Amino acid sequence: MALLAGIGIFLIFASLSVPLTAATRRILDESTGPRLAGMAEGNILRALMIDVSRRIKPEGGDLEERLRRSGYFYKSVADLHARRMLSSLVYAVFGIVLVVGIGVALDVSIGVLIPAVTATLFVFIGFMMPDRSLNQVINRRRNQLKREMGFGLERISLFLQSGSDLLEALAQTSSMGMFGRACGVIAAQASTGRPISQVCSMVREELPITPEFDEFLQLAQTGIAKGQEIMEPFRQRAASMREMLRRAIIEEGHRARVRVTLLTSLFVLAASMIVTMVPVVMLLSQEGIF
Repeated sequence: MALLAGIGIFLIFASLSVPLTAATRRILDESTGPRLAGMAEGNILRALMIDVSRRIKPEGGDLEERLRRSGYFYKSVADLHARRMLSSLVYAVFGIVLVVGIGVALDVSIGVLIPAVTATLFVFIGFMMPDRSLNQVINRRRNQLKREMGFGLERISLFLQSGSDLLEALAQTSSMGMFGRACGVIAAQASTGRPISQVCSMVREELPITPEFDEFLQLAQTGIAKGQEIMEPFRQRAASMREMLRRAIIEEGHRARVRVTLLTSLFVLAASMIVTMVPVVMLLSQEGIF
């Protein structure tokens, strides 16, 4: 048993000692699949973990698209699978330690069933955490895109008002974050003669699905393709999005105030219970009740 445990510990440390990005590159370079090609380099355990993750939750048709829209928060699909299994292992260990620690603190025998059930539950939670993180990143990028659009559209309308054409106005907005980079790509690609519909589709695929941004792309496509005057629609949309941002800031301030009130109330309640209950428990303990 000691020998088997030692071999297992050695395999774990050997697999984790290799950078995850290097293993991901090797997996991506192989068109025939996993993943056991890194045998001599100590990647057997990681390859098996990725294969197990694929079998538990196969890749959906939109997984690659979600990674792209998240700005490749995980570098590849293989990276996401590896992090699922690693997160499951970490959460399982945490669950077992938590249950055993509670049992030791309360001086209660917890047996084997409770740690096993807790570890299984935490494994499931850990397995889902990378997907949850991916969705959160996409939502944050969507909100960031909306915030930047409120000021970027106003800047575009100002350049149009000063006599610049639409491509020049888009190029002058390229420094305004994620929205600005999208505008810069549109200006650069459209100036080379590439069809504007293809350029807009390419930019749309790189960013989270956002109705406001799709409307902007439609306006830009119409203005570039047909040479129509679109300064006023840009200005109206910019004012509307800045108003949305102002309301979102106010709502977030109200939610923060509620959270602070709840936390303060919890601390006050906990302090009151300690002040009230500790003397009673000490008195009962002196009387021999406990």
